[in-house]
Parts: sequence; C-alpha cells; structure tokens
Amino acid sequence: MPLVITRADHKGVLVCGLNGAAYQSGLQGAMRLSDARSILPGLENIPEEPQRYQSELTRLVRLMDRYSPWVAPDQALHARSLQGDAGFWLDITGGSHLFGGETAMLGSVLRDVQAWGFHARAAIADTAGAAWAAARSHPGAPEQRILHLPRDHAIAAGFPVSCLRLADDLLTLLSRLGLKHLGDIVPLPRANITTRLGPDVLQRLDQFYGRLPEHLNFELPEHRWLIRRNFGEPLGDADSLALAVEVMMEELCGMLRDENLGLRRIVLRCVRVDGHTHTIAVTTGSPCQIELHVLRLLTEKMPGVDTGFGIEEVILYAPWVEHVTFRQARLDRKQDDCGEAAALAQLIDRITHHLGPGDILFRPGHHASHLPERAAIRQAPVGPATPARLDSVQLPRRPVRLIDPPEPVDILACSETGAPTRLRWRRMVVEILSAEGPERICPEWWEHLDRHDFALGQQTRDYFRVCDQKGRMLWLFRSGPARRDIWSVHGLFGG
Repeated sequence: MPLVITRADHKGVLVCGLNGAAYQSGLQGAMRLSDARSILPGLENIPEEPQRYQSELTRLVRLMDRYSPWVAPDQALHARSLQGDAGFWLDITGGSHLFGGETAMLGSVLRDVQAWGFHARAAIADTAGAAWAAARSHPGAPEQRILHLPRDHAIAAGFPVSCLRLADDLLTLLSRLGLKHLGDIVPLPRANITTRLGPDVLQRLDQFYGRLPEHLNFELPEHRWLIRRNFGEPLGDADSLALAVEVMMEELCGMLRDENLGLRRIVLRCVRVDGHTHTIAVTTGSPCQIELHVLRLLTEKMPGVDTGFGIEEVILYAPWVEHVTFRQARLDRKQDDCGEAAALAQLIDRITHHLGPGDILFRPGHHASHLPERAAIRQAPVGPATPARLDSVQLPRRPVRLIDPPEPVDILACSETGAPTRLRWRRMVVEILSAEGPERICPEWWEHLDRHDFALGQQTRDYFRVCDQKGRMLWLFRSGPARRDIWSVHGLFGG
C-alpha cells in the first residue's frame, strides 16, 4: 500500500518521506500532498514525528560506530531536505584493512544498513565532497563506488553540477549557461568562475578536489571515556602537545581506575587550526590502567603529527575498555607472579607496536582436529590459553615445522611398490634413503554426509616420513584421483 509521511509548513502539506510502493508509483519528496493524491487517490499519509526521527538518527550514528568512531551527519540536508537523501560521513582513514579492504568494507556497510531496515547508497573517496557526489552519481556497481582523485578524474568529470551541493539558484544559473557536468566547469578560468558565478562554486569545487579543507561536525558517541580539550592559544610545537596529552591521559586513567576498568584501545585525534586532523590509535593486549605505559606507546607514533600552524583541539577517546582482574598485593611488598604477568603484557605491547600491524605475536594452541593444518591455532600471547598439545591423545610423530600450503614435488623415480625413491623439491634432486608409512588421514566425515566413500576421495592423504641423502626428515603425502597421484611436502621433522 502506498504510504507517505507529510510535513506541514508555510508552503502547505508536503511529502517528506515515502515507502517503496509510493516511490514506484511516481511520487517524489517535497511535492504537495494534494498533487500526490491526484496521482494516487487512495494514498495514505502519516504526519512526521520529529522526536522519533531524531531518535532513529541517533541510533544510526551509534550503529555506524562499528566502522569508525568519527561519524558526521549531513546536518543541512537532515534539517531542510524533503528528498530523503540526507546521510553521514565516516572518516575511515587507516581502518578499511580491518574489514578486508575498501571494496569489502563498502559491501559490509550496505548489507548492515539493509539488515537494519534502511536503503542506502554509499561510496568511498578521498574528500568529503567527492564521497557525497560519488554516493549519488558514481556509475559503478553499489560495492564498486570508490573514487580516488586525480586517478578517477574522468569519472568525476561526468558527475552533474548538483553534486557540488550548491544553492538552487546557482544550479539554475549553471543550467542556463550550459554547464551541466563537472567536466564543463573545471577547464574554465578560475577568475571567470568567481566573477560570473560567485565564490561558492569555486569553493565547493576546491573542496571536492581536496584543495580546500572541509570542516565536518563529528558526532562522537556519548561515552564517559572521552576527554576533549579546546585551546584558545593553539599548541605550536610537539612538546606542548605531548604535555597536553599526558595531562589528559592521567585524567582518563584515573577515571578508569575508579571503575576498575582498563583500556584496550585508545584513539588520539589532533585537530589543527586549518581543519587538518591527525589520528593515532593504540591497542593493548590486556586491560591497562597505567598511563605511563600507554603514553609510551603513543609517544612512538606522535612524531608523525604535524602541528602546522597549531593544534586547537585534542580528543582522547577509549572506545574499548574491559574490567581488570582483581590482583591482591602481597603483604611483604615483593613482586609476585601477577606483577611479572603485567610486565610481560607491557613488553609484548611494545614489541607489537615496533613490529607493526603486519606482524602479530602469538603462541600456538591445540585445536580438536585430526587435519594437520587445523590441529593448531594462534592465540594471544597473554591471558588464558589452551595447551599446545593434549597429553591424553596419542598421535604419531608430527613435524616441528608445518609448510602451509604444502609444496608440490616432481617424482623422478619410484620403487616396485609405487613409493618414490627420487624426487625434485625446491629445484633440488632428493634421494630417498628410507621411508615410514603410510598414515592415512581422511577428510572430516561431517563435511561429506552425502558420500559413503568419502575416505577414497581426492582429499584423502597418505603420509610418509622419509629420510633423504642429507639426513633431512620430510613429511611427504600422496593425494589426488586414482592412478594420478599428487605428491607434496607438508612438513620438516627436527633432528
């Protein structure tokens, strides 16, 4: 059933929202209710509820916090637009890899918004203006609307001039002059644009291409673990910034200690007077209340902050906090195991930040699976852990190093029983002196419930422990279809 939401003002009763049936019938936002009923006489209408709208807007901001703590609603369109095209900006700088890249992140946002009961268009770009325009006019598929300038200048040139977020009178003037796309405006002399069209067109164009900053009003989540400081006299050097961050960190850690909480992630955001922002994020392996340790981790990244003409705002936010395990102090004031565990956790944090996000410290743990590549898991280097192996389970000898994925080998000669006696591995000819086996490892039966002969399939492996002419012990296995054996090396044994 077609349904619209209406708003009454000095212009009359206007449509400010409509469902899918009304939209497919040709209705549009901002049209009069009388005009809409002339198209659909049986149209149902509901007056808008501003408080409910604001509540849903706040809920969306909190839901978007999953992708970025910096969410900026399009306040102008939320206040006056009747087309339902208002949205949000998300600052995802340095965070898209957490979701598998920009394309995967864009698809995840669209799926989540649809699961929440909304329809949306989304895009990723280098500037706020370019992202706003690409979400509405990018010709790519919904999950491929990514615009990087100047590489994608040809795509941006085809955007309509309405993507510059100009006033209606300016859009009408541009249409009369025959300037309908961005590609029609960019080649024009800048002086002529300002003289004939005013400063707004050039300002929006420079913001689109990143030549001018655009200040966004980020809606930070209402959270008690956030401290913001505005400075009337901007911080002009790194020492002043470090002192301000130290004072704020002491205050934040004091608040956490009062609640027996520790931070797992801290975000530092520095805003310069020219609008440029620099964000630093630090993650700890265990809940931490010690400001000296967190400051040490932040200090390693703060040299990258360019103070420019001065830092006018500093925001310190802990989006991830956890309860700290109660530790009873010893009466003799000597260090116990708990103190050693805390020192080890701090050491691991420092090593992790020196190595970078690409190198992750871990310790092995046992996983209940007979498949070699799934029998071990990576677990955090601190905190409770599962043992690397189970003493109650008796397994044949396993290699100390597992090669993942297995490396294929070429069989040069075989014995009368079909076992290889000479092979080529890593461009080396290997002479096999002795072999033990086979040990058959079948695929997991619960993954092949529709097959009665799954143990004879191509995924079944026959493992051999072989010794070559140099005394190396290799873990060799055979797989593949019948009479078409595929041999691979899956591990190396220790002495």
